[in-house]
Amino acid sequence: MDKRYSIDTNTGWGAEWFQRWAIRRLVYFGIGAWVGLVIGLYPFWRQMPEGFGRWGYAFWWALLLGTIGGFLFHLFSMALDAAKVTNEQAKAEAEAAAREAAKTPEQRAAEAAAREAETAQRRADMRQQFIGLHLGDSVGMMYGRGHVGGVPQGQHVELAREDASKNIIIFGGTGGGKTSRSINPLLRQLFMQNAGALIFDIKTDFIKEVGALTNMAGRSFKVVGDGGMTLNLFRGCTPELAASYLKSCFLVQGQGSGDGAFWVDSSVEMARHCLNLLNLLRPHQYSIAGLYDIVFDNAARDALVAEGAEKLSEMSDRDQRLFIQSQRFFVNVWNEHDEKLRKNILGTMNAVLSPFAHPDMVDAFSIESEQGEADMTELVNDGAVFLVNLPMTKYGREGARFAYLLVKLRFMNMMRERRTRQDWNQDRPVAFVCDEYQAIVDPISDTDFWDKSRSTRTIGIVSMQGVASLVHALGNNRSVAEAILQNFRQRIIFRTEDEATLRHIRDVLGQVDVHVTSTGYSASESETLSGVNAFGGKQMSLSSSESESENTSIQRQDLFGANDMRSLSADYCLFVGNVGDRAVDEVLAVKPLYV
Repeated sequence: MDKRYSIDTNTGWGAEWFQRWAIRRLVYFGIGAWVGLVIGLYPFWRQMPEGFGRWGYAFWWALLLGTIGGFLFHLFSMALDAAKVTNEQAKAEAEAAAREAAKTPEQRAAEAAAREAETAQRRADMRQQFIGLHLGDSVGMMYGRGHVGGVPQGQHVELAREDASKNIIIFGGTGGGKTSRSINPLLRQLFMQNAGALIFDIKTDFIKEVGALTNMAGRSFKVVGDGGMTLNLFRGCTPELAASYLKSCFLVQGQGSGDGAFWVDSSVEMARHCLNLLNLLRPHQYSIAGLYDIVFDNAARDALVAEGAEKLSEMSDRDQRLFIQSQRFFVNVWNEHDEKLRKNILGTMNAVLSPFAHPDMVDAFSIESEQGEADMTELVNDGAVFLVNLPMTKYGREGARFAYLLVKLRFMNMMRERRTRQDWNQDRPVAFVCDEYQAIVDPISDTDFWDKSRSTRTIGIVSMQGVASLVHALGNNRSVAEAILQNFRQRIIFRTEDEATLRHIRDVLGQVDVHVTSTGYSASESETLSGVNAFGGKQMSLSSSESESENTSIQRQDLFGANDMRSLSADYCLFVGNVGDRAVDEVLAVKPLYV
């Protein structure tokens, strides 16, 4: 028997049902009807009709009347019980309303304060742990098509911490629902739990949403950049690491291929030695603005080299060797370059460094502001929320782009360092959230970081319009784009017309066998006149035929094709991901979160 439709009389509810229905209703009414029929329905002294015995005659009538009467009485008793419950509820509501009306304003204020305290405590308790992220509810489309990764209709699809750390990428056309139905709900869940977050506002229109979402969770956020805290992009970084940051900027500009590779490598080497001089002799100027000054001011650079030579004896052994290395570069290499070569190298560096010489960029990334300097370790240790806001209308497109890229690299380096710093929190998840991620993706840092980010407790949540946007941002290098996609194993796809994204879905989900049955029907009728019959008329013959056919063939079709994508409304998305130890591929119903 199907357990879903059986009643277990060993349970409290099952025993109560059995007692109230089977015994009290049917049995009692059946016995009563039988006794009544035996005694009063037919006189004792008369013979029963049609050969029935008195007891059998009464039994069959009692069985019918007892069942019907017991059922009707059961319905009547249920109606009485429902009315009783309704009356009790109404009475309880009236009493509660009377008690509420009798309260003084002071009592109401005290109760409201207690409720707020309870809510705050509940939020605080929740912020001490990270349960996971809810993505949506399955509609069962893939499950109905027999796909191994399908999920039954109505089942929640959620990512535990380990699954969320496999990183989430969101695709979808403009206005397709990426922000309201994925990014906003995911951020709200992050803020409600024990997680820090670094959010890039590349479109500079997200600060309102972040403010509302943090307020819902009883948290606050800090703005880095325009009108907020400053962030020294090189603080805590070695000259070698800071120079590698700049190399990523050169590559994003498309200067790292062909002949451009020489100019990029030469520029990075020049930047490394200039930063080495600043780190040894002018640590308070160790910033991207300080680097700009020493790169393009020959007199200032020569003065630093001369000052270092005078203070060489005061340096430690390691610092002496570092200075001598840079001194030899400037004296024996840089000064020996011809003027044209130096100009080409400086021209390459100028493309990246010149935006950071703008006073607004200096204020944002080189000197302290009234709001103070952002300490990115707060993301790990305190679960802070930082919003990086750099309007392109103010800082310029390239300047803002490079700044976002350098902040991203600084964040990635900090998360790599996390495991080596035992004084830092090792448990708290930290989310990296960025819409329009193609603006700051680069082929070096993204391929190097995201494949190891899971061990650093980083949750990547990025979005863009489609796979084509990612490929284009990487200089049409499809292999690098595929390598980056492999590190974002949770993929949420809203309706899109991007052919590259549709190909990606087809490549991942594959095809299924579809049985196609075709039927055919044909009919024909003919009439023939021949000869003369015995009465002198024409002889006629009539013939007709009918035929039916049915053919079944097996065809290969995409499991989720372009027509399926076009049928998705904004409240539905395709999820291609991995939950636990299994693949999960399903269409999800998602709810918007507007703020």
